[in-house]
Amino acid sequence: MRFPEAEQTTIDLLRHGEPVGGRMLRGSTDHPLSETGWQQVTDAVMRQTVDGHLPYDAIVTSPLTRCREFALWLGEEFDLPVQVEDDFAELHLGQWEGKTHAQVFAEEGTERMSAFWFDPAAVSPPGGETLQAFDARLAEAWQQLLSNPPSKHVLVVAHLFVCNGLLRQVIEQPLSRVLAMDLPYAAMSRVRHERHALGETSFVEWIGR
Repeated sequence: MRFPEAEQTTIDLLRHGEPVGGRMLRGSTDHPLSETGWQQVTDAVMRQTVDGHLPYDAIVTSPLTRCREFALWLGEEFDLPVQVEDDFAELHLGQWEGKTHAQVFAEEGTERMSAFWFDPAAVSPPGGETLQAFDARLAEAWQQLLSNPPSKHVLVVAHLFVCNGLLRQVIEQPLSRVLAMDLPYAAMSRVRHERHALGETSFVEWIGR
């Protein structure tokens, strides 16, 4: 704790594990976790246990199956409340949804997708959600979570763009660098938020463990 007598909330951000079908541009495509994916996220969370107990008091999850099913199972196993946050759904990828990179390259060439990965704030997937709209909905949900946290230590189960976007809210890097953290499946990151006499301050304790 940096500030004396601060009120502290800890938020762990967990990217989901591998979904059925392996790597592809899913976005809002609603695939469940594979067996490997279940093992990945289970291992990631169990590494946080102390004497068999999780540190969490509550779970917040994306509505998409690859996050929600694990969150609901974890909540039931450890008797934790689970809140579904619709605004933590993944970036909608438009015409790229459900396709591999190779399929997109074969259909439309490499130029647009390469430009998207280089600067997703300037280039959007065809028919997809703009990064500006995505960032706005994340910002609102994040501020709501910080203002009214359901507990002192919260686990958020979400996606690659979402976890990166929430970390961006904390460190305030340019929107064009929203994917600066190349988080693998089941990567865990931790944010500490302190409410103190001078206001509020968030800190990133670690990224991508």
